[in-house]
This record gives sequence, C-alpha cells and structure tokens, in this order.
Amino acid sequence: MDSEESNEWEETEYESLDWGDSENEGETSVVSLYPSTNKPNVAALLLIIAGFVLLGTATTMNGILNDGDKIQGVTVKYNEVMQEMGLEIDEEGEEIDESFVSNVIEVGMIWELVCAVLSFVGGALLVMRQNYNLVLVGCAAAIVGLGGLLLSTLCGASALYFTFQSKPEFGINEQDESW
Repeated sequence: MDSEESNEWEETEYESLDWGDSENEGETSVVSLYPSTNKPNVAALLLIIAGFVLLGTATTMNGILNDGDKIQGVTVKYNEVMQEMGLEIDEEGEEIDESFVSNVIEVGMIWELVCAVLSFVGGALLVMRQNYNLVLVGCAAAIVGLGGLLLSTLCGASALYFTFQSKPEFGINEQDESW
C-alpha cells in the first residue's frame, strides 16, 4: 500500500516543482548555440585532396625507384647541380652515387606515404568532427608532405585555416588569453 501512495501526486507536490520561469521573469535566458557550417567539410575535402596528391607523389617516387635508367638520370642531374653550385660532399670531390640517390628517394617515398595516411585520417575525423588534435596533425602532415608543385602544402594550409575557424564545432570554446 505504501508503494501506491508514493506513486500518486498530490497537488502540493506538483506546485512545488521548479519550472524555471518564476525566478527570472524579468530576464531572458540565452542559450549559446554554435551553428554548424560547411568549413569542416571543406577542410576535410582539402585534406583528402592533399592525401591523394601525396599518394600520387609517393607512387611517382616508387616508379623512379624501380627504374634503373631513371635512377642514373637523377644521379647525373644531382651531380651536375652540385658542380654548378660549387658544392662538394667531402674534400676529395666525390660525386653522389646511385645507392645514395635511391636511399633518398626511398625515404622520401615513405615520408610521403606517412603524410598521406595522416592527411586521410585528418580528413575523416574532420567530417565526423572528432579528435581536434589529430585533425591538426593531419593538416600539418599535408603541409610538410610537399606533394607535387606544393599542392598538398596549399591544401593543408587552407584546411588548417578552416579547421581553426570551426573550432567551436568540435566543442572547444574560445578561451580568454588576456593576462
């Protein structure tokens, strides 16, 4: 019987509830909402484009790496440029060899692949508006990736700008930095 009595509402209990409008009748309550914009989507698209450019650059480097004639051509060109600029590797005047050039291209190819993956991950997280810090890492990877004609750098810098503009959409409030 006690359970039946506790489930029933009395009129005095109903009136004692706080409905929120009695205290601030003269003031208006403002709810701060952050409107959703297309900036994260544009930034995500730019990061994905940068990722494809970086992937294309890595593929081109792989093609050069697997062709002996192209490695020889790059080695000759590097040595010509070094002589024109008056630069020497050491005091003995040795030239750059093919193994050094293939090692540099291999490291560059791995660098471009890592930057492409980070750029793709940053673009995917931007669409979902999650993990702001990893999105910034993806933007930085697109910038330092140095894809063809610096296109990935431009896309990464633009994506970084749009990401900074859409900070509230990640739930990050602007902080007062006045000291």
